[in-house]
Amino acid sequence: MRTSDISIILLLYNTPQEKIKNLLNYKNFNIFILDQSNDHITKKKLKKLLPNIKYYKITKHNNGFAKSINFLIKKVKTKFFLCTQIDVLINKKTIINLKKAFIDNNDCIVSIPNFNNYNKSKKNLKIISKVKRFIGAIFLADKTKFNKMGGFDENFFFYWEDVDFSKRVENSKKFNIYECKDSFAKHLYGKSTISSNKSKFIRLSNFKFGEYLFQYKHNKLRIIKIIRELFLRFLLFFMYIIFLNKDGFYKNLYFLVGIFKFYRFILINKVARL
Repeated sequence: MRTSDISIILLLYNTPQEKIKNLLNYKNFNIFILDQSNDHITKKKLKKLLPNIKYYKITKHNNGFAKSINFLIKKVKTKFFLCTQIDVLINKKTIINLKKAFIDNNDCIVSIPNFNNYNKSKKNLKIISKVKRFIGAIFLADKTKFNKMGGFDENFFFYWEDVDFSKRVENSKKFNIYECKDSFAKHLYGKSTISSNKSKFIRLSNFKFGEYLFQYKHNKLRIIKIIRELFLRFLLFFMYIIFLNKDGFYKNLYFLVGIFKFYRFILINKVARL
């Protein structure tokens, strides 16, 4: 199968230089990149490494994953786009194989690779099968269908936007997500960005914010959880201080920031509706 109908979209932020070689598998595809860490060094290296970069923008401001991926999708002119990250290992054959789900199923909106070993000798085990969810780190999507679903909800900054999109697909009854068990990928979780206190803050605070927003949006957030977790977080806050647990203190603090970010989001939106 051809590759000309697939574009690669890639979001970068404080890129680990040793991971750049992972992108060589995309050299035969048109590539669209957004770097939100003002990293001109990585841009220079990738321009030499990948001849088919069609768009490369650098910005100092971090708009988050959902909004930035939606932005890159608008640049794509091909039928399909592969959303990926620099800490994902996948080859050209696997990417092309992901199109099988769309060829065999008209309702396919997203196809994902297999992150586990697949044993072809097992009887009655479908190579392509429906799944409930996908992860934003690596997936192939039909651009038109993806846009019909409204793309990612840009209220999610980082984390949970893929879970939310999966839920909306499930509720729509129009499309489905498929896993191709003979297409393989490996995700080196959390290795797409150089680890720092700032990156940990962005990840943990927005993970908790996204968790609350998803549950609120899909009517799964309970008052008892809000009261119980807030009480627990403040209790842990003082316990970590007493026992001088620096890592626990900051992790708990970042979660608290995420919770209060959610409260602020709800308050602003309710005021805006008045």
